[in-house]
Amino acid sequence: MEFKVRHGNFLKSSNSTNKMMKHLIISLIPIILFAFYKNGILPYIHGYTNVYQLFKPLIMVILSCLTCFFTEYCFYKYVTKDHKNFKDLINNTYSIIPGIFLSLILPVNTSLLILIIGSVFASFIGKLVYGGFGHNIFNPALVGRLFVIASYGAVIMSSGGYYNIYESVDAVTSATPLANLSSLNYVGSYEEVVYPYGSLLDLFLGKMPGALGEVSKLLIILAFIYLVCNKVLKWRISISYLFTVFVMSFIIGIINGEGLWYPTFHILTGGLMFGAVFMATDPVTSPISNSAGVVYGICLGILTIFFRFLTPYPEGVLSSILFMNLLVPIFNNYTIKNHNKNKCAPLIIFVILAILLSCYIGFNIKNNDNASKKDEYLQVINETVMGNTYTYDIKYKGFTSKESIEATVTIQNDYIIDIMITNTLDHYYDSHIKNTTYIKDIINNQNNLDNVDTISGATYTSSYLKEMTKSILKYHGDKYEK
Repeated sequence: MEFKVRHGNFLKSSNSTNKMMKHLIISLIPIILFAFYKNGILPYIHGYTNVYQLFKPLIMVILSCLTCFFTEYCFYKYVTKDHKNFKDLINNTYSIIPGIFLSLILPVNTSLLILIIGSVFASFIGKLVYGGFGHNIFNPALVGRLFVIASYGAVIMSSGGYYNIYESVDAVTSATPLANLSSLNYVGSYEEVVYPYGSLLDLFLGKMPGALGEVSKLLIILAFIYLVCNKVLKWRISISYLFTVFVMSFIIGIINGEGLWYPTFHILTGGLMFGAVFMATDPVTSPISNSAGVVYGICLGILTIFFRFLTPYPEGVLSSILFMNLLVPIFNNYTIKNHNKNKCAPLIIFVILAILLSCYIGFNIKNNDNASKKDEYLQVINETVMGNTYTYDIKYKGFTSKESIEATVTIQNDYIIDIMITNTLDHYYDSHIKNTTYIKDIINNQNNLDNVDTISGATYTSSYLKEMTKSILKYHGDKYEK
């Protein structure tokens, strides 16, 4: 039997994994320096902080990297008995990468102890238990952030949340841009939605509250261009992701009479752009083919819009990427089995789904009688009348329908003189509002409640407290109006 050997078609690239990771770190350096300037240098030169707070952004990045590094070192030395040296951990397992990303997607007010715990969790649960680099199913940094926010979110928000000390001087009770939008039922004028944070240009440059590395869209775009030019990034995922969110929010905005600024606002706020460029394109946890990458990006956009508009939870980008990470094997399997077949069918299906979901959300917002819906949240359990003093025992919606707020409201001469929260399962009230002057501010400004800002970290709960006050005043007026 004669064996014939033929030369196959092989593609060789000089762009090794090691070089890709070096380019990735280089692209993040300006973002890290901007985080240092915004959250460290700027408050320091205005006299609002000390030397520790000045360097805290850099300390967070370095500490998270070191924690992830030593977590992998201990894992390989004591668990697998694979005695990797420091050089192997840096050049072959890329142990510091999850640490860099985790520090950049957390608020500046995250304590160092919480950061260490989150870094260990990200490295061990998000990466090592699956077999290390190249075998993890989920993005390790996002796993770490999910753990930190779920376990210690209330602690972080009570310490200032996303606001550095310079920003919080004049914005103690202000919400983040997306939280402010949700409190407006997702529609509002430019002055209501954007103006509290400056302008769209300010959002683009990073002059707004947010996680360390997520705020400067300009630097993220420059990093994106650098990574694409060096063939590090799966740019189709990023572009299709951002384009889907833009088009869907554009449709929602058009239905509700909003201008082009509305979808632009959605692109420039939250962790969307950082997630689209750095998190969604992780080579280990994203599809292998270009066509699957486009569909993957569209699905991410659909899920992000779904989480932003149809759920009360703030982690839309994080939840979308982690959920889609779970489906990557399906995308890859479909691509392999159907590589010679028509690849347009999945694309068309998800494009139609995106349009239909946008129309549904848009018309749902437009047709929603927001005032009457909020009045329906009010339940008057008992009322007592003594002369011109009326006391109402009421129940109102909290963060979720199961976390209602019970209160006793006293009205005298058609004016609220006291609001006492008697019982609630809403943990955001206990952790963010209970020990503040927020209830007193509501009473003092009951004739103009729209001027009372919601509380960062408890946007929904503080917003519902305002609406509760409006509803009981309306109820009292309708019943006893003379």
